[in-house]
Amino acid sequence: MTLSSLRYWGEVMDEKQYLLRMENISKEFFGNQVLKDVTLKVGKGEIIGLVGENGAGKSTLMNILFGLPVIQETGGFQGKIFLDDKEVNFASPFEAIEAGIGMVHQEFILIPGFTATENILLNRESTNYNILVEVFGERLRTLDRDDMHKRAVAAIEKLEVQLDPDMLVSEMPVGHRQFTEIAREMDRKSTKLLVLDEPTAVLTESEADTMLRAARKLANLGLSIIFITHRLSEVLEIADRLIVLRDGQVVRELESSKTTPREIASLMVGREIKDSASL
Repeated sequence: MTLSSLRYWGEVMDEKQYLLRMENISKEFFGNQVLKDVTLKVGKGEIIGLVGENGAGKSTLMNILFGLPVIQETGGFQGKIFLDDKEVNFASPFEAIEAGIGMVHQEFILIPGFTATENILLNRESTNYNILVEVFGERLRTLDRDDMHKRAVAAIEKLEVQLDPDMLVSEMPVGHRQFTEIAREMDRKSTKLLVLDEPTAVLTESEADTMLRAARKLANLGLSIIFITHRLSEVLEIADRLIVLRDGQVVRELESSKTTPREIASLMVGREIKDSASL
């Protein structure tokens, strides 16, 4: 085998190890360039830290990935997205979810008057069959509460957190609401990539530690994670690699074991940061 063919096969194998590839992504909003030639790759079971100041383009990049309508309504985007080596371009979040992408936003999307179980299984409830369904249709199915409880417990156990599946969301501490959001994504059997947007922003230090352990547990089970945060010490603890965005461009890709909060902060703002005590 020649050197050129070896190089070719090396490139092919390198590409196939990635679950997600976003290549040369660019986006304008009304003439304002918010992303320029951004490339992001996530391996299977890998945690990628996505960091940057407010306005760096993190949210826009994830909105493109998740198929939010605002992207198509403002002219779409340039570049290509590959999931499991297949090119994709989601027209809606529903398509992204069907393809195996989950997203947990900083603002909780839960129904306060429902229990953890009811929120985790919302629109995917287990039901019982009965003969009336044959006559009157699917609306006559009844909820299978026992199976719903089992499914919720199984999703929670994947996180290895303490969460009462029968507790109302309105009565939960903030950390438990966050875990309920993630457990909901875990109940979707197709989920293979999870985007966590500032998951520890409103958590106590203890809850944040639990969140980081849960994320690492999920990655060890094979789930890929994009972890967005401003807490640089946390992202260094949890991420395998870091992508630093500034003014809509990737300024550096780093291995978390070979960098520091000060270096990351300096890359984020484009100048040397001398005091890293608060990072």
